[in-house]
Amino acid sequence: MRRGAIIAVVLLAWILIANTLYVVEEQEQAIVTQFGKPVGGPVTEPGLHFRTPFVQDVNEFDKRLLDWDGAANEIPTADKRFIWVDTTARWRIVDPLLFMQTVKTYDAAQSRLDDIIDSATRDQISAQKLVELVRNSNRVLEVEREDTGDDDLSLSSQDIERVELGR
Repeated sequence: MRRGAIIAVVLLAWILIANTLYVVEEQEQAIVTQFGKPVGGPVTEPGLHFRTPFVQDVNEFDKRLLDWDGAANEIPTADKRFIWVDTTARWRIVDPLLFMQTVKTYDAAQSRLDDIIDSATRDQISAQKLVELVRNSNRVLEVEREDTGDDDLSLSSQDIERVELGR
């Protein structure tokens, strides 16, 4: 009987310790929530961290650049010629707390980016003639900060990568 009690206590202590600790990987950032509400700030440092077992949950978000690939669309230019445009972008979660409070999931963020980037692409292409688009195709367009109309989402082009297209 005594041996069974010791095993039960050790097993219970192991479960308690395992539920108290969590690991944040190098490419992750986390938000600790208690009953669905954020507790404290974002955890951005990798390593072993503590939480209250059975009460707090850990929501992990990626720190790396994430890909967004829009659907190919046929868009009219200013001179009423239609061209096919396939848009891609790379994005990053800068503020995981704001991300969790506003869009919550990666799918919702992708949907939001669909709306924002597709409309911005249509606006830019529709405002220029085909000749201007072809002439300026090698120029990198920089947008310092674009107001999207949402208070909780803004786009900025801080890390512009030039991509060369081959045949």
